[in-house]
Amino acid sequence: MNHIEFSIVVPVYNVEKYLSRCVDSLIAQKEQGMEIILVDDGSTDGSGELCDNYAEEYSCVTMIHKKNGGLSSARNAGIERAKGDYLIFVDSDDYVEKDICKTLAEVIRQTKAAEVIGYNGFEEWEGVRESVRNRPVQKLELMSGRDYLYSRYRHRSMCVQSWLYCCKREFLNREGLRFREGILHEDVEFTPRMLLKAKSVAETPAQLYHYIVRESSISMQKNREKNIKDLYTVLKGQCKIAETLDQDLEKWMKNAALNSYLNMIQEARMYKPQYRKYLNKRFLWGKAATPWNHIRVMLCTVNVRWYCAMNDLYKSVRKRT
Repeated sequence: MNHIEFSIVVPVYNVEKYLSRCVDSLIAQKEQGMEIILVDDGSTDGSGELCDNYAEEYSCVTMIHKKNGGLSSARNAGIERAKGDYLIFVDSDDYVEKDICKTLAEVIRQTKAAEVIGYNGFEEWEGVRESVRNRPVQKLELMSGRDYLYSRYRHRSMCVQSWLYCCKREFLNREGLRFREGILHEDVEFTPRMLLKAKSVAETPAQLYHYIVRESSISMQKNREKNIKDLYTVLKGQCKIAETLDQDLEKWMKNAALNSYLNMIQEARMYKPQYRKYLNKRFLWGKAATPWNHIRVMLCTVNVRWYCAMNDLYKSVRKRT
């Protein structure tokens, strides 16, 4: 592919304070044929007007105003409008490196148009910056989607954030891949399903994305009931998908689902009365593929409060060492 066009989809909802930094980082790409699709998902602050201003000033910016439907709905609207060869998803309170399109275009050429390209990024909060991927690759890797999932699940290095993947538009449309609407944890549901469909997945060690942790973000909300309910539903669905796959991938995919569920139990303190109805200890059984998860399952089965306390102690010891 001599020339590669990118569509960058940016869902926007009440982020007036952060939006300019995001969009400015995209406009700085200066890639010929690049389009930036701003999807105003029913914002009630000045975000929508700011999007309009960008669309009026820059020919590469396209504006969509829609009724509030959530992150998945906004991304899907952007996919439907997109015209580029490849899609990049960017959250409106984050920003990207000024050469993200140039870097991804080179990867696409090297891999002869891989259907999915993964990359790395930084997680940033209060002056701290850490790599998003806990085991980043050291050089460009290319494999099938199935092999990619198996490798990342087995080495506990799977990242589901959609903003860490660039997808070929023709691939998404051919496979009918869209984000599931009406749920939280949409990336947890979408990304493994998408990767399983991909014939070729490349991952580059390049650090291209800046994820900004904010207290007001969905993942930081204090009322976690919908988070818990939706994640449990998604994880059950993934276990059903795993049962249709070969034995090795099923084993590690279920272990990943178990790991997410155990982490949720600890983080939400699911021994609390308001969350107990979502606690299903039977879901823990038969999914552990590592000694540590076997221990966690046994502790959680005996007493959830003890399990949370032991995990807190373990994390505290690891942090000090």
